[in-house]
Amino acid sequence: MEIIPAILTDDPLEMDGWLRKVRDSRKFNRVQIDFIDGEYAKNITFKPMETDIIPFLPLKFDAHLMVTENNILEWSLMARKFGFDRVIAQMESLSHPEEYDCLGFDFHAPIEQIKPYLPNLKLVVVMAVEPGFGGQEFMSAAKDDVQKLAQLRDEHDYKYHICVDGGIEKEHLEELEKLGADEAAVGVKRILEW
Repeated sequence: MEIIPAILTDDPLEMDGWLRKVRDSRKFNRVQIDFIDGEYAKNITFKPMETDIIPFLPLKFDAHLMVTENNILEWSLMARKFGFDRVIAQMESLSHPEEYDCLGFDFHAPIEQIKPYLPNLKLVVVMAVEPGFGGQEFMSAAKDDVQKLAQLRDEHDYKYHICVDGGIEKEHLEELEKLGADEAAVGVKRILEW
């Protein structure tokens, strides 16, 4: 299972500091940066266009956009322009999820909502916490979603990866991998202490 450090901050200097530590650790290939517009969740970060990830290449970058539909198009275009190779949109904020190949999925939502889009996805992010805030406890309901998504992938020969995001501790990793998860996005502070 690939472990992906996840950064949620409203301070670009703090983000640069975390990215330096991740890069210098030489343990990771990819980083997820969470972007929140203050409308989708009651939290706010800077925008993708206010980041500079170029000094931290060849790390690969995910932009996890927890934003409303009003902002999704601009923020996703900017994320791609600024070097993020995977742009994850929260399905609940989209009228047209089929326009995205990486979707975040809230554990409150029934799995039927994402089923129509699975054939064309390269990544499904299963949220194991309420989107928008760090430091939350892992919600075990996410395990059922991982298992169902893995079963659907096997049954239909779909190609998407399954990433679990939020509240993950070391002891969750083995079980999540057995259930079918390919990736785990873990808060950067927590993961650098492991």
